Order: sequence, then structure tokens, then C-alpha cells
Amino acid sequence: MSDNKTSPIQPPMAFTVRFNGRANSLRSLVEVWPAFKPGASTPAPIGKQYQAIYDTGATGSAISKKVTAELGLISIGLANVHTAKGVHECETFLVNIGLPNRVMFTMMRVSTADLPDEVDMLVGMDVLCSGDFAVTNLGGKTTFSFRYPPSKELDFVQEIQTLNITKTLPKITAARNAPCPCGSGKKYKKCCMKKDNTISLN
Repeated sequence: MSDNKTSPIQPPMAFTVRFNGRANSLRSLVEVWPAFKPGASTPAPIGKQYQAIYDTGATGSAISKKVTAELGLISIGLANVHTAKGVHECETFLVNIGLPNRVMFTMMRVSTADLPDEVDMLVGMDVLCSGDFAVTNLGGKTTFSFRYPPSKELDFVQEIQTLNITKTLPKITAARNAPCPCGSGKKYKKCCMKKDNTISLN
């Protein structure tokens, strides 16, 4: 009997945030806890909700010093963090992050950072690149959607090319007295020939 154990399959998780107008930044409420393993025998620590901003220009996720103080987080070390103002040595912490719709990331290493007003967490590419991430702006309203684990490649170029090929396909034509290609059982001249703008084959 083999001792090899297979890893459990991660159930899919996803969330969508919609904005009434065109959003200049992507934000949502998140919940942050001191790191813990879900399902462990010890009770889970108390977490708190914070306003988060999603940043594709940030390699890693970060929290404000307010979060570290309110949750009583203990530093696990230091890291050099590159920002627009240069390189800074920042403390790092282990946390669990609850994104909207119960999308959970556990044992995440985050650093401290100076964040915009009213924002206490920055969600970086360490989270966003772990799944599929899309932003759309239909009708002047921004929709931001994320799913984990990744399940499909989004390729808008291929989508447009496929649409253009479909639009330019030639119409199927037939001889006037042949069965209609649509499968109606009628002769072509008494069926789709009336709708076609193409010349029939005689």
C-alpha cells in the first residue's frame, strides 16, 4: 500500500465588486486576522474589517501600522520594500486575509506600509497573480472580479479575432431546386434563397 498522499483539491472561490461609476482605484472591505490554520483545534483569533486597495504595481501585500497595533501582531522579521519613495526596511507579519465573498488566503507574509488615507491594507500581486483577475468598464461602470484557483485564460485579442472570423464567413448557397442547407426539407428557392443576398448556384 502506497504512503503517498494526494493534496486536496482547492474548491473554487470568487468575488465580484461593482462600482456605480468609473472607478479610479479598486477598493473593497477585507478582514484581517493574526495567522491561523482554519480547522485547527485551537479557537481562531479575532479579526477586524479594513478598507483595502488592490495594486497591480505592488509585488507583495501590505498593512498599515494601525492594523498591527489593533490585532496585536508580532513581527516575524524585516524586508526591504521598494516604493516610489525608495527602498525602505519594513517589519513583516503573518496574517490571514479574508477578501469579499469569503475568499480566504492563509499564512500570508505582509509588510507594513504608508497607505493612502482611509486605507489600511494593500492587496498586491502575491494575491492577484494566484488567480484570475479582470476589470471591465461596460457602460461607464467598473466591475472588478477575481477567482481562485485560476481556471481559464482570458484573451480579448483571440475573442475579437474569433468574432471577426464568424462575421466574415461566406453564406452557404445552393442550387435553386436543391434541398435548402438550413435543413427545412424545402427547396432552396422556396426557403432561404428569399432571405439570401448572395447569388445561387445553378
